[in-house]
Amino acid sequence: MSTREYIDSFKVVAMQEMRMHGVPASITLGQGVLESASGNSKLAKNCNNHFGIKCRSTWTGAFCLADDDAKDECFRGYPSVYESYRDHSLFLKNSKRYFPLFELSATDYKGWATGLREAGYATNPSYANILIGVIEKYHLGLFDSVVVMGDDYVIPSEAGGNTNNNPNAGNSAMAGVSEVNGIQAIIAKPGETPEALAARYNLGIWQIYKYNDIEKGQMLNPGEIIYLKPKRRRSTETNHLVKPGESMREISQQYGVKVKHLYKLNRLELGEEVQPGEVLNLRSKRSNPPITLIPGSDTASRMQTAKPVDYRKFMSNDVSPVTGQPQDTYHFVKSGETLYSISKTFGVTVEQIRVWNSLSTNQINVGQRLKVRSPN
Repeated sequence: MSTREYIDSFKVVAMQEMRMHGVPASITLGQGVLESASGNSKLAKNCNNHFGIKCRSTWTGAFCLADDDAKDECFRGYPSVYESYRDHSLFLKNSKRYFPLFELSATDYKGWATGLREAGYATNPSYANILIGVIEKYHLGLFDSVVVMGDDYVIPSEAGGNTNNNPNAGNSAMAGVSEVNGIQAIIAKPGETPEALAARYNLGIWQIYKYNDIEKGQMLNPGEIIYLKPKRRRSTETNHLVKPGESMREISQQYGVKVKHLYKLNRLELGEEVQPGEVLNLRSKRSNPPITLIPGSDTASRMQTAKPVDYRKFMSNDVSPVTGQPQDTYHFVKSGETLYSISKTFGVTVEQIRVWNSLSTNQINVGQRLKVRSPN
């Protein structure tokens, strides 16, 4: 992935995080470019960690071991890139040492870059200048302006002399439109209605409702992704770890996958909601449905049947649904599992799993993402 492709892939997410949590989109994208080598680093590929955030004592989720200031340091792992972006926002917002940054102007990326370095985000004394250099080279500050000034802000065509910086140049009606999962989308602002969006983007009101699985008369949630074209049958992401209070419709919006196909991929009945901690498939069909909730409660309505679950099919990514070629297989650790039991499930050795995941011991955590098979 090139840097430009990386920016185009995640600019909508960065702007959404800015609206919700206040971290400038330019800072988020610039750090993503630097910390993940534009999505190409081993940490980004193996653990979906795009910001180099380390585990620290409070982290209880999945992790990867990698050499940084010391050998085999613990870095946070995520089921998807989008959750890495969300954790980056919360990591900054919930830490006292970064509080002063949120008092800066939303477009003061230089102040943010300097403040991040002074607060200890990175040890490189030139980190602020390097980050500012990336932001200015790729004109990332323009995305801050889109958030602050709204969708009517038109990115100047002279910025970088490259129309890739402004796919909507010369068409103010389409300003602020980007892509999620290859679909045109915008971020809903407070008070916006389906009727207003339909008029602005020359669509029928029914299209806004249908493309976004919205009931007639339903209000939009500020900060959520709203699609201007039909969502797709599958996502470019593989899996999603369900969080407390998250609905199937919200997950559908996050990844640009049609709700009915999200249900089909996971062998669920329409209207069912999934228990937090379960993993949903976004590209390939599951062999067994996840545990669901009884409406109005947090109790699972259906436990797995007595028939053993074939995890090799359940979490299998053996063959890419895009290229048809062999690819790595990953597994999320469940309660009671050990490296030995996982190795037997997937027909590999404990040592192979340790090598693939850079594990120095046999200790693993529930929810941890492990590579359990590699074609290489």
